[in-house]
Amino acid sequence: DTSSTQAEHKIKVKIPEDAEQIKVSNSGNYISYYDGMALQVVDTVKNDVKEVNLENELSYYTWNLDTDTIFIAEKTSTGGNSSNLKFESYDAKRDEIYPLKNLEKNQELSILLPDDSYEVKDVAFSGASNVAYVMSCGNNYIDSRIYRIDVMIRMNLVDFIKCKLGNIGAVNGTNGDELIYEDRTSNRIRTGRGGIIATGENAMHYLLNTDEDNNIYIGNGENNKIDKIFVTNLKAGGKKVYTLPQYVNKNSIYVARDGKIYVDNPSSGEVKELTTGRVTKYNGKLLSIYEYGVISRDGNKVVNSLF
Repeated sequence: DTSSTQAEHKIKVKIPEDAEQIKVSNSGNYISYYDGMALQVVDTVKNDVKEVNLENELSYYTWNLDTDTIFIAEKTSTGGNSSNLKFESYDAKRDEIYPLKNLEKNQELSILLPDDSYEVKDVAFSGASNVAYVMSCGNNYIDSRIYRIDVMIRMNLVDFIKCKLGNIGAVNGTNGDELIYEDRTSNRIRTGRGGIIATGENAMHYLLNTDEDNNIYIGNGENNKIDKIFVTNLKAGGKKVYTLPQYVNKNSIYVARDGKIYVDNPSSGEVKELTTGRVTKYNGKLLSIYEYGVISRDGNKVVNSLF
């Protein structure tokens, strides 16, 4: 298995100044970025670059949770003020891109958008059950839509409370996969089956992430800053609470797949693991966390610091 042999290697990848949407596969084997024309995927072991040519405008892309494949949403114009979303999967190891097709009908997946302002804003994967929830929004976040794509590449529109949507997540429970979402209109964290996840505190609630054990991480605080993290599980019940020494920007909190919580301190260039207090230093601006360390942008280079 190459993923384990390549595991803890040094990453140093040159990128152009105008590189956008820089992301890393969870294994750390690949770094990707958008250069305005195409997706560039860099093998961090061999340091060679593959270009992923897109036929249409890139709306959104993200690495899958546990594989070196990319989920891509492209926007195609159908004339007038309407557009379609189409989806592809790119296998970095094989350097192959293929459209997502409904396996029963052998039909390419395509969604007619309400109007041209709609883009994909977020994708949440359920992990073990291989379900993706795709959130698309127009100019106002009130008329957002969420689509559920299952392992057979069947798609349906998800029913949820009409609200301004924040982050979305997904877990697997006793009744299969379930959507978790931030209702910013009424300041609640809701489940796709109509439940509410309460923290029992009067504060702003922010959905931080979910992990591979289907735990849900909620930050409590105000003005996008949090001082408490609640961990709950729909199946097992119960609640774990972490109190932070001071308020932290919610975007500085990273929850890894294994459930470890990392707090970024951009001014000192270090990430602290919440439960052990272990500190990892990095150079430049933190981009993300992956299985073996942190990834940051230091000038025109993307580099890693191992845990």
